[in-house]
Amino acid sequence: MALKIGVPRALYYHKFYPLWHTFFTELGAEVVLSPVTDRNILKRGSDATLDEFCLPIKVFFGHINAILKKVDFLFIPRLISTEKETYYCPQFFGLPDMVRVAFPDSPPILEPTFNVKGKGTAVEDTFIELGKSILKGKRESLSAYKKALDSQAGFYSMVAEGVIPPDVYKKLYNNPMTSVKKEKGCSRTSSQTTIALLGHPYNIYDPLVSMNISKKLMDMNIRLITTEMVSDDIVDAEMKRLRKPVYWASGREIVGAANHFLDSKGVDGIIFIGAFHCGPDSLLKALIEREAQSSDKTPLLSLSFDEHSGEAGMITRLEAFLDMLQIKKRRGLTAS
Repeated sequence: MALKIGVPRALYYHKFYPLWHTFFTELGAEVVLSPVTDRNILKRGSDATLDEFCLPIKVFFGHINAILKKVDFLFIPRLISTEKETYYCPQFFGLPDMVRVAFPDSPPILEPTFNVKGKGTAVEDTFIELGKSILKGKRESLSAYKKALDSQAGFYSMVAEGVIPPDVYKKLYNNPMTSVKKEKGCSRTSSQTTIALLGHPYNIYDPLVSMNISKKLMDMNIRLITTEMVSDDIVDAEMKRLRKPVYWASGREIVGAANHFLDSKGVDGIIFIGAFHCGPDSLLKALIEREAQSSDKTPLLSLSFDEHSGEAGMITRLEAFLDMLQIKKRRGLTAS
């Protein structure tokens, strides 16, 4: 019988799941994914954590609670640094330890440490050790890792073509025969509104955390561009304009994309989504809003959520923002 490895549908699942899923399945394990986030999962997470924790962390603990009795292992990587000169939030460093405290009866935790800073272990070696922890040899683990890299690259390629990550996941893991449409992120008519939806992937793509804002926008025929669709060259160029680098994981891409679109005619508006009680999000929000205050910039809407946020208030702000963009666009067309 295949080992069952539990992966919570939270935090960096929204960015790295193709890598993790392929690695474990190639080694013969069964990946058990927690359900889509709902209010019950959030309540479980809130009950298991402190009030001071941000919403994405509470959601993560709710997902752990939802699967811990259904699996042989929990997969909770200790993310410190996966890119040079960047770090994850300190709470990410201690997730495996915090889960043990919150759930003393949890199954064994697979907790590889990913840290490319300083004398950190090479990522390849980390995956080899991860394979060993489920009794797989070096050759098997190395082969699985290479296939996992291909899967992750394929995911990035589809996103770069204009498909938002949740739609990529639907194609890859829910219904392989379904074709993914790319019109939302590729081309548009002259009258179609384009929005750059920016923020950490677990803030944007979790349907409860974001109140399903991406679906709401696409249902309104809004063309979406997300952080992952912005090229590294654009981000690099924007980062050179800053006096100091952004050290938070994904923060560099978010700020680079925001600064690019603030000065670009390629989008009609920008929406930044953050979480209350999140230090990195507060910093990113301040950097983006400071840049947005300059004259003649693309309109910006900043939204911050916690477990008490109401959907009605968010929809009101969103509709007002979209109405303003439409008025601005009509005036621009009239002037031209």
